[in-house]
Amino acid sequence: MKSSGLFPIAVLLALGTLVPWAVEGTGKALKAGVCPIRKPAQCLRAEKPQCQTDWQCSGKKKCCPDVCGIKCLNPVAIVNRVRKTGKCPVVYGECMMLNPPNYCEKDSQCQGNFKCCKGMCGKACVSPTQA
Repeated sequence: MKSSGLFPIAVLLALGTLVPWAVEGTGKALKAGVCPIRKPAQCLRAEKPQCQTDWQCSGKKKCCPDVCGIKCLNPVAIVNRVRKTGKCPVVYGECMMLNPPNYCEKDSQCQGNFKCCKGMCGKACVSPTQA
């Protein structure tokens, strides 16, 4: 039986659609930065939300409240020089994506006690394990 040349492409497509779920599915991962502060303004008509979570936004954009609704916006850096405790969780497995995107580069880009850790597909801000 001859295998189809489309099978590898189908597998890569399936993995590509599962990557955001693998990170978001944990419920313990965030993208780097925080939503920008918006000046109060009067909204004439509320807009339909573009997203519900950061992982529905492309690239490094975050799901943020805006003047008339919720939109995917570029985050602003967190000014935080506090050393964060805990260790990055152990990751089992690795995605098949070439050069997976990193959503952070260092702990200081992450909110609260979250740390920038290697995940299955690139780095993201995650809740650390106890040291």
